[in-house]
Amino acid sequence: MSRNTLAALIAGLFTLPVQAQQTPLLDEIVVTATRIPTPIRDSLSDVSVLDRAAIEHMDHVALPDQLGTLPGIQLTTAGGRGDIPTLSVRGGNAGHVAVFLDGMRFSSATVGTTAIHVIPVEQIERIEVVRGPVSSLYGSDALSGVIQLFSVQGSGKPAPSVFLGTGSFRTNIASVGYGGQIGDTRFNLRAGLEQSDGFSSIKAPKGGLFDMYNPDRDAYANENASANLSHRVSQDLELAAQIFHSKNSKHYDATNCDAFFVTCTTNYDNRNLQRLEVMQASVKYRLNDILDTRVQLGQSSDFAKNWLLDPVTGIVTADEYQTRQDQFVWQNNLKALGGLLALTGEHRVIHVGSSKPFVVSEQTTNSISLGYQARFRVHSIQASGRHDSISGLGGHDSGFVGYGYRLGDAWTARVSYGSAFHAPSFNDLYWPLDAVNFFQGNPNLQPEKARNREIGLSYAADEVRANVAVFHNKVSNLIDFVPGTAPTFIGTMGNVNSATLKGVSVDYGAKTALWSWRLGFDVLSAKDDATGNTLQRRAPRTGTAEVRRDFGRFDLGGRMQATSVRYNNGTNTQQLPGYAVMDLDANFRIDDNWKLEARLGNIFDKDYTVVRSTLAPFNDYAVPGRSLFVGLRWSPGK
Repeated sequence: MSRNTLAALIAGLFTLPVQAQQTPLLDEIVVTATRIPTPIRDSLSDVSVLDRAAIEHMDHVALPDQLGTLPGIQLTTAGGRGDIPTLSVRGGNAGHVAVFLDGMRFSSATVGTTAIHVIPVEQIERIEVVRGPVSSLYGSDALSGVIQLFSVQGSGKPAPSVFLGTGSFRTNIASVGYGGQIGDTRFNLRAGLEQSDGFSSIKAPKGGLFDMYNPDRDAYANENASANLSHRVSQDLELAAQIFHSKNSKHYDATNCDAFFVTCTTNYDNRNLQRLEVMQASVKYRLNDILDTRVQLGQSSDFAKNWLLDPVTGIVTADEYQTRQDQFVWQNNLKALGGLLALTGEHRVIHVGSSKPFVVSEQTTNSISLGYQARFRVHSIQASGRHDSISGLGGHDSGFVGYGYRLGDAWTARVSYGSAFHAPSFNDLYWPLDAVNFFQGNPNLQPEKARNREIGLSYAADEVRANVAVFHNKVSNLIDFVPGTAPTFIGTMGNVNSATLKGVSVDYGAKTALWSWRLGFDVLSAKDDATGNTLQRRAPRTGTAEVRRDFGRFDLGGRMQATSVRYNNGTNTQQLPGYAVMDLDANFRIDDNWKLEARLGNIFDKDYTVVRSTLAPFNDYAVPGRSLFVGLRWSPGK
C-alpha cells in the first residue's frame, strides 16, 4: 500500500458522518493504560476496548478469535475451538503480552504464555487491550502489550440470566448466572458448560514419518464457574472477593514417536487438559479527597496435562505442569503536581510443579512503580517508571514518557518512548538435561529487552473515535535455540538475536442512530536483524471491517477479516497464501427479557491455511468451514 493510499484511508475515516447518541464513545473510561481510570480520549497509549455489547454481537466466537479482530493483534490457531492459540501483538512473540483477570496476572511460568483459550466469553464483561510496551506499569512480559479481562459484576435488581446455544460440529453452550445489588452489596454467580465434537485438526495426509493426519474428530469441552462479591462498608471503604475456575479439555492430531524417532504413528487420540483458577480479595479505601489506596491479595493457578503414546512399547505417558502465583499489590493514587500519581508496590512468588524435575521451582519478584499523568490546558503528560527485582535474574528497570498536544476539541497528537522486558520462562532457564531431545535449559539467560518509539494521532468527538499509531520497537537479547556440538549435541537457549518491529496501526469506531462501524488496519514489518528475514507467521498487512444496522428489536451485522501473504518459517522458505473471511450475525429481541442470537461463520465456506507444521511433510492445520450457531438468552430486567 502506498503512502498516499494510506493517507487517503485515514482522512476518509476521520470524515465519515455520524449522528450523536446518548452515551458518547469519548466518555469511555479505561484503566489498563495507566492503572488509573482515565477517559479514553485522554489516553496517550494505543488502546482498544471490547464491551459486553461487542462481545455478545460476535455470538460466542471464542475469546482468542475476538481478540484477533482488534488492530495490532495477529492470531494463529491449530485445530479449531479450544486449541492453544498464539497471539502476537505488534509483531511480538506470544510471551511478550501480559494478561490479567481483574488485576490478577495469570500465566504458565514453564512455557511463558497465557492460556486465554480456557476463558469462556460468558464470564467476561469487558476487555481492554494496550498496544506497546507497558513494563513500566506491569513488569515482565508487557513488552508488546497488555490484555486485561474484566469479569461480569453484579448490578441492578438481583435477577437470573440464562444462555443456551447450539451449532455446527455439534457445538453446545450453556451458561447460567444470578447477580445484582442489594443495598451496598453487589454479587454475581455464574457457571457454564461448552462442548463440541469439532473436526480433524489436520486437513489431509501428506505421507512421511512425521505426517500428523488422523481422520477422527478432535473434540473440545469446557466447564467454568465464578463468584464475585463486593460490599461498600461506608462511602470511603469497599471490600471485595472473587473466585474463578475454568477447565478445558481438547483432543488434537499429532505424531507420536518412540524415543529414537524411528517408529511414529498418528493412530492415537492425543489430548490435553488445562485448568485455570484465580482467587483474590481486595480492600479499597478513600482516605480523603487527595488520596485513595487499594490492597489486592490473590493467587492464580495454571495446570496443564498432556497425554502421549510410545508406539513401540504402547506406553502412554502424561506430562504435568503446574504454575501457582501468589500475588500482593498495593496501589496508592494521589492528587499532586497538577495531576494524578500512582505509587504501586507488588510482591509475586511463582511456584512450579512438574513431572519434569526442575532444579529451581520457585521465583520471587518484588516491584515498585510510580506513574504520573496530568493535563495542562492543551498539553497532556504521562510518565511511569518501575523497578523489578527477580530472584535469579537480578534487577530490571523500565520506563515510559508520553506527551500529547490537543490540536482542537477533537484532535490530539502524541509522542512517546518506552522500554520493556520479558523474563525467560522456567523451560528456557531450568529444563533438566534431556538426552532424548538433545536439550537443556540455560540458567544464565537474561531477559529480552525492548525500546519503543511511537507517534500517534487520535480523534474523539460525539460518537466517533479514531486512532493512528506509528511505532518502532527494537527488541534485543531475543531468546532462541542454540544447537549443540559434538560429542553430546545437547542444545540450549541463548540471548542470540535481535529484531526490529515497526508499523502503522489504524483503529476506527463510530455510531449513529441506526448504524455502527468498526475498522482496523495494520501494516507491519517484523524482521530478524541478523538475517533480514520476516519473523515466523507475521503478516505484513491485516485488516478488519465491521458494519452493523439497528432495526429496533432486530440488528444485523457483518464482519470481514483479511490477512496478507506471510511466511510459515523463520527462513522464509514456506509461504502461506493470504485470505479473507466474512461472518454474519443477527440478534432479535423477542421482548424485554428474551433475545435470540445467531451467527453464520465463514459464509463463503473459504478454505484457507493459518498454520502449517514445521516438520516435513508440513501438514496444513484445518480451519472451520461455513458454520451456524444459534443461541437464546434470557436476562430479566437487562
